[in-house]
Amino acid sequence: MKKAFISIYVLLILLVCGLTIGFIYKENETNYDVAKSMYAKKEAMYEAESFLNIIIEEKTLDDKLNIDDLLESLKPKSEIRVRIEEAKNLVKEAKGAKVLIVTSLYKNVTAKATIAYKLDEANKIKIIYKKIY
Repeated sequence: MKKAFISIYVLLILLVCGLTIGFIYKENETNYDVAKSMYAKKEAMYEAESFLNIIIEEKTLDDKLNIDDLLESLKPKSEIRVRIEEAKNLVKEAKGAKVLIVTSLYKNVTAKATIAYKLDEANKIKIIYKKIY
């Protein structure tokens, strides 16, 4: 009779250990996936912001900037798309401003870097608004 109780206790302990190990494994797998996606998001944000800063710097130096040539010379890790459009629904001081949006796609994760800017008398960029997300 004692052997039966000991066997049942041992089986219960093994069951609890097995469930614990399974739970820890699943938790570790989930954390790894989250860490990978966070890394991809940071990489995409870094590329978008870097390219935006390069465009700002180059456009300040050269008014006839060709963004496609710039993309070709940099060879980024991610797929980058750039568009410039007229600013709408912005605050009063941003009337007549343009919006430059850089979208970076890295390992199925998208990041955007956006600025609203105006050109001053010397044809230099004056940034009104900047956001990276």
